[in-house]
Amino acid sequence: MTSYGDIWADLYDPVHDMTEDIPFWVEEAVSSGGPVLELGCGTGRVAIPVAQAGVRVVGLDNSSSMLKQARAKARKLGLPSDALKFVRGEMQDFSLEERFALAIIPYRSFQALLSIADQQQALASIKAHLVPGGRLIFDLWVPDADQLVADASMPFLDRETTDPETGRRYLVWHRDQYDTLNQILYGHAIVEELDPGGVVLQKVYKDFTSRYLHRFEALHLLATCGYQVTEVYGGFNRQPLDETSDEMVLVAVAQS
Repeated sequence: MTSYGDIWADLYDPVHDMTEDIPFWVEEAVSSGGPVLELGCGTGRVAIPVAQAGVRVVGLDNSSSMLKQARAKARKLGLPSDALKFVRGEMQDFSLEERFALAIIPYRSFQALLSIADQQQALASIKAHLVPGGRLIFDLWVPDADQLVADASMPFLDRETTDPETGRRYLVWHRDQYDTLNQILYGHAIVEELDPGGVVLQKVYKDFTSRYLHRFEALHLLATCGYQVTEVYGGFNRQPLDETSDEMVLVAVAQS
């Protein structure tokens, strides 16, 4: 099966330039004392800054294409393998020979798990790799009622980014569909690559699928899988979750 990472690997870094969450993940990693396990590590967007902060981290992803880029970036930065290690595996079924003080799943990667069974299996695998009292932190996007019933035939501009290496701009449009019965998002992204003069050089279509969760559903899932939720934030500045939040960050402690 082709993974999200395999689909996006060729364009991931230029169009996913999110940095505002990195200080949060680095702070949590440092406070944990390490080591840290990152699930869905992709090209190392979060794992590399964590390692640069002096915390040992293992990044796991199911995309060999993403991991190839992550390893290349780590080598270029001179990060030693004992500080940062990338391994290929599935979030819901992996086995490593160590335990971690902290497991993190940034950028909503937990929502790539499309069934409750996969979510439960992933949480069990993660718990088995945490030290007693170890924590799990992950973020989800908050479902918005208007968004769920929006006209899927009308693309909307999600973001505009610039590749620092080439100077080329990317416009990322979305035309998403929602299965509200099964809480599945069928994402259809249209990526336009522009030269500095604004001429479209190419247009690329990328599809993806994810499952959205509501707040109390996520809390119940964690509780039934042996975690105690200690914090629910409405963003990476640790602000309270409220009706205006579009991000939900959950902090949970693995129970013995």
